[in-house]
Amino acid sequence: MTYDAREASVCAGNPAELYEFRRGADYWRYTSADEDQAYNSQTYGKTPLTRSDVEELSELNRINLKITLSRDNPVAELFRLYPPGDVVTVTIRRKHRDDAEAIVIWLGRVLNCEWAGAEAVLHSEPAYTSIRRNALRRHYQRQCPHVLYGSACGVNQAAFKISGAVSGVSGSTITVLAADALADGHFAGGFAAYASAGATENRLITNHAGAVLTLAAPILGLWLGDAVDLYPGCDHTLSTCAAKFSNHLNYGGMPYIPEKNPFNLSTLY
Repeated sequence: MTYDAREASVCAGNPAELYEFRRGADYWRYTSADEDQAYNSQTYGKTPLTRSDVEELSELNRINLKITLSRDNPVAELFRLYPPGDVVTVTIRRKHRDDAEAIVIWLGRVLNCEWAGAEAVLHSEPAYTSIRRNALRRHYQRQCPHVLYGSACGVNQAAFKISGAVSGVSGSTITVLAADALADGHFAGGFAAYASAGATENRLITNHAGAVLTLAAPILGLWLGDAVDLYPGCDHTLSTCAAKFSNHLNYGGMPYIPEKNPFNLSTLY
């Protein structure tokens, strides 16, 4: 029987839901059924798991699906201290047991995790919300609007990477001796990248003094001796763009905006 036929039948239906979480090359597959399920040559392990209803609303930013599972679930652990640096997607399929056909009832990304006693609640939004959001528009401004290392910026990220080993970890600060070779503040506004659980984590560097770097959030899975890559930041001024990155030809700001309004001579800045 087809999926539609079993779904509409009086007694032939035996539904099960399949949950597939993905982060980079890592997958976690679960089912809310009382036994493991096989689909597309993959096994979905049984686990205590529930979800809220899938709703259809006129406002995309209000659509939210809550997935509740045990607080020690590996997917929930990704959000233990801070949301991971890359996107965690979730695909929910519905099928009938002993039937090879399945339909997708939800495709989205996990935004955050809420802890409630022995349970963790993952908040997910549909993937297409990011397509219909208004993008940032470029303004008439002195500072450069380009994202550092982005395509519009043009700075070669690899050319400015400094690698080193972690010699100290305390809360949201780390010590990397290689950072001491550069002036204080060189890495402020940049980021630190390191491997964690098979993926790459990125953390914004908010302060740099000597070999000590302060990150925007606590660190999970980083230990003494681990390798870390450091990338400098930019304050989006023309002087920094030229002196630090030799990239002034790609500067996206308007540094020579007059300080006074030419029409009424009032101060613009």
